[in-house]
This record gives sequence, structure tokens and C-alpha cells, in this order.
Amino acid sequence: MNSTQIDWKALWAQTLAGLPKKLWITDIDGTLYGDTLVCLNEALGPINPATGRKKWLDYDHAYKVAGTMTNGEHLIAEFQDLFATHTLDELVAWVKENVALIPGTPEFIAMLQNAGVGVVCISNGARQIHEPKLAHHNLPVRLIANWFEGNTLRFVHDENVGIDKGQLVDLAAEMGFEIVGFSGDAKGDIKGAESTARLGGLVLACGDAGLADWCRKNLDDDQWRLYTEFHSVMQLRQLQSRIGGN
Repeated sequence: MNSTQIDWKALWAQTLAGLPKKLWITDIDGTLYGDTLVCLNEALGPINPATGRKKWLDYDHAYKVAGTMTNGEHLIAEFQDLFATHTLDELVAWVKENVALIPGTPEFIAMLQNAGVGVVCISNGARQIHEPKLAHHNLPVRLIANWFEGNTLRFVHDENVGIDKGQLVDLAAEMGFEIVGFSGDAKGDIKGAESTARLGGLVLACGDAGLADWCRKNLDDDQWRLYTEFHSVMQLRQLQSRIGGN
């Protein structure tokens, strides 16, 4: 089945069903965990013999800098290199063992849920990798993500953007949810952060990467914060006021 045939609005409504009316929406890779696909390719992916560098770096540059690959194309290329030498079960087992949580992730999620805030992950990664990873770490969150059909990555929206986090944030708001915050790290999180900030939510940017750079240029200081671990932001006034804490 083509990703273009997916009723993404219905899938999103199903993902949100039964959650509290306050939502925290978050990326996964580079935000709650180290970047799963980067970690996999660094450890298991092939080297470009012409440069002596890992091939995933070529795809990453083509998407983020040169603009010669779409987000979907660069994700597909990175996964196909991995599937050339490993099964999905092998990749999942490696991820469980080797891709660590960003410090404070369980505590941050627990704080949100104790405040009556539902937590939903939106990821351009693959559902068949993320679901067992989240279960392995007992993280009680909802998930919407791209998925594998065989060894081919399919997309919630399209091959250009993969999954459009901005559209999902906006639709959740139209459905009556209050978007209290969004966390992400990279270029693919900008649309989600932009929509969240426009709706009055707080943006948390993990690490000094593409999202943080965008936030510096486009958001006021009280609209976003940089973090490398969650303990440093859990008591922020801007966060507590939005989730209903002290």
C-alpha cells in the first residue's frame, strides 16, 4: 500500500483517542533518545570507499545542506544500507541494547502525566523499531510514526517530508486539544515547533542542532529553551505554568 493512501487524519485521531485535553508532543530520535538511525549507521552501516566516511553522512549532507535529497529519500537510503546486511529483528535487538535515553526522560514523562498532560511521540523513524524500544524502557506514551513494508520505509504523509509534525500539531488543536509543549532536535521538527509556539506552547530544543538554530532566529526567549538533559528544564516557570504546575 502506498503511503499516499493512508488516512493520516483518522490515524492521528486514533492515536489521540482517550488522552487528556492537554498534550505534550515530542520527537523521539535525538530528543528522548540518542538518534537511533545515526547510531545504527555509525555502528553497522557501510563506509563510502571514495571518502572513507560512513555513507549515512553523505545522505545527511544531501538532505540538510545540499538539498539534493528529500527527508524521505535520505531516510530510505540509510535504512536500505542497514537492511543489506541485517534483519529487522537484529536491528531492534541492537537498538534496545545500545541506544540510550536522554537523561531525565522517564522523569520528564512522569511529571507531565502526573500533571494530567498526555504525551504523544511523532517520529520520522520506523514504528517497528520505536514500539519495541519504547516498551523496552517502559515509557507510557502514544506513537505515530512511519513504518516498514518489507524493507521499504513508508510515510504517514509523503516522501518529501515523511511525517509532517506541524500538520499533526495543528489538527490536534482543531480537535480541541491544548498543545502545552513540543520537544525536538532537528530540521524535521521545525514545523511542529512553529505550530506549537503559535498556539502558545513551550518548545524544548535538544542539543545545539537544527531546531535550536531555528528557535534562536524565530522565537522569543520565553517561547523556547535549550536542553541536553531533562532535569535542567523540569522546573522552568515557562514549563510549569503551561502544564498547570506550581
